[in-house]
Amino acid sequence: IAGLLDLRSEGAFVNRFSFSSLGSRRIFAFPLLVWIVLASASLIWNIHAIRQNTLANFVSEAQTLTQVALSTILWAAHHERVYVPLTEWVPMEPYYAKLPEMEVVTAGGLRLTRMSHYAIVRQVAEQANFQGWGRKSIRVTSLQPANPVNAPDDWERETLEQFQAGQTERFAVIGAGADALLVYMVPIRSTAQPLPSPTGLMQPPISGGLSVIESAGSRLALIRPQIVSIVVTHAVAFVAVATAMLLLLARLRRQWLDLERLSSEQQRIIAKLAASEAKLEEMAVTDELTGLKNRRGFFLLAEQQTKAANRENIKVAFIFIDLDGMKAVNDQYGHGEGDKALVATANILRNTFRESDVIARLGGDEFVVM
Repeated sequence: IAGLLDLRSEGAFVNRFSFSSLGSRRIFAFPLLVWIVLASASLIWNIHAIRQNTLANFVSEAQTLTQVALSTILWAAHHERVYVPLTEWVPMEPYYAKLPEMEVVTAGGLRLTRMSHYAIVRQVAEQANFQGWGRKSIRVTSLQPANPVNAPDDWERETLEQFQAGQTERFAVIGAGADALLVYMVPIRSTAQPLPSPTGLMQPPISGGLSVIESAGSRLALIRPQIVSIVVTHAVAFVAVATAMLLLLARLRRQWLDLERLSSEQQRIIAKLAASEAKLEEMAVTDELTGLKNRRGFFLLAEQQTKAANRENIKVAFIFIDLDGMKAVNDQYGHGEGDKALVATANILRNTFRESDVIARLGGDEFVVM
């Protein structure tokens, strides 16, 4: 009985720790979902880092380009006279043609023309644009441009106004998709005075902004191999880890299902043992022939009932019964007929007394009712 109780206790623990939830496919979907989230986050972060690094590279290159261009522009702006050969690309400026010393002829017959600071600024920008600086273009603009072609757009106008408030540079991505532009702009500030106008009025000091512009699509073309490499690397890593994870989880699931089957089998065994235990206990206190309580069962119940009666101050009656002539029946008709007589007597007692009364066969032909 002690062994049966131990098994029942162990079975109760197994029942509380059911493996059915561990064997569910939802349990195995969770780690896979976590891996998908982690791999996706890593991919997005790496692509974002490449994009940010690309934008930082553009700003660095644009800063170098603007410093070179600004150095040239400001050098020319701080010289009173800058003469260059007259060519088709550099003709004499009609607006200043009447000013003295606008044209100088060298001893060798080379014709030189004096250039205004604005013309120098414009040509430096055009030359930088012509040379390309890779995929970049450069543009000079101001809030009051002398040439309408150099009029600022909305972003440039806003930036020039910020420059007047003290800002030193600005970068932005304008537009979206294939038409997006990378724009970097720095202010041009010079206190040098340009050529006087024919009317004798001085033009204002050179001021405005220098923009470096590049198509975002060109940058995307440069980083596309890196993005493809990162995507392929993440895809291979994802498939490899996911495959290993699925194989491992499938193995664990099979083991858990096996444990669940073992647990179910153990529960069935424990149930059978419990039923056997109850049957053994019942057999230990029951008379096999008549189905009444046997001597042992009677004394167990009698002791319990007597104690209960004493607590309640209730009297208990005992009736002792035996069968006359049982030996003659056994001798004349055999022990089989004698057993039938005992069973018939037991049935008479059951029909006579109440279910709450204790009826027992003490042994042989002796019965007792409590």
